[in-house]
Amino acid sequence: MVYKLPIFWLKPKNDFVFKFIFGRGTKQSNKLLLALLNDVFNVPKGLSLGTVEITNPLTFQTNVTDQYAILDIRAKVAGFGHVNLEMQRVNQRNIDKRTLYYGAKLFEEQLDKGNEYRELKKVVTINFLDFSYFTTEMYHSCYRLMEKRTFEPYPDLLQLHFIEMPKFVKQDKENLIHTNDRMAKWIRFLTNEDDARWEEMANQDPIIENAVDMLRTVSMDREARMLAEAREKALKDINSIRGEGIEEGIEEGIKKGMEKGRKEGIKEGKREDAKMMLMEGLDLHLIIKITGLTESEVLELKDELRR
Repeated sequence: MVYKLPIFWLKPKNDFVFKFIFGRGTKQSNKLLLALLNDVFNVPKGLSLGTVEITNPLTFQTNVTDQYAILDIRAKVAGFGHVNLEMQRVNQRNIDKRTLYYGAKLFEEQLDKGNEYRELKKVVTINFLDFSYFTTEMYHSCYRLMEKRTFEPYPDLLQLHFIEMPKFVKQDKENLIHTNDRMAKWIRFLTNEDDARWEEMANQDPIIENAVDMLRTVSMDREARMLAEAREKALKDINSIRGEGIEEGIEEGIKKGMEKGRKEGIKEGKREDAKMMLMEGLDLHLIIKITGLTESEVLELKDELRR
């Protein structure tokens, strides 16, 4: 494989980069997504899923600096159903509920187009997690509905997949991953932090070579690179302002804010938090949402800082 290499490779775990590779809606991106889905579902060789259509392809107009920006991938797979994929790096302690909501939205969207209930297609959510969430030692969990006492499975209309990448990395280092594990190559690609290994990975598997080539493309695209780096900075800024690791989630951030409020007065604590956010250049509406202050109160603080 001979081509110009980027000075610095972006990381596939960046949710913007992840969507660039698998959710851009181009022929190459669709090919990679289809190959990934075949391996997630362990589709027998020679019986590949049908064509895939991205229903929310990536656009560079996405506001990636918004902490609440949604960079999931929604796709229709011919003869199979609807799929939602998401790269989730921050443990906000709600992924179990979040993925149910996304799945429900995919059912709702089918009805919005005039379909009757009997015409609803299967919905599958796939969550790549950069943290451990469930108690099981398995890195790939799949949840389906079933009867409580007899365990008879409900018609296969909803599947919830969780791929906990830290568990895989740990097991991979201990040589516990089976050689026939079809997901292994993908998670090694997504979690790789060593830029010297990209060419090695590309030479081991043709489909991963295509993924590495797409990663090279986004790493060398000036606009895409700026968006990916802006996405990283936005998350780090929120982490710094909230005063604790993002991995602790919004719930822990609110708890810390409450503790500060009890010591200095709840209102004053919120005002101080808002001042910090204003100095960091955060969006006005995001500050209001986090602190609970009114728009006029935040604008008043903004005027104070200008004096």
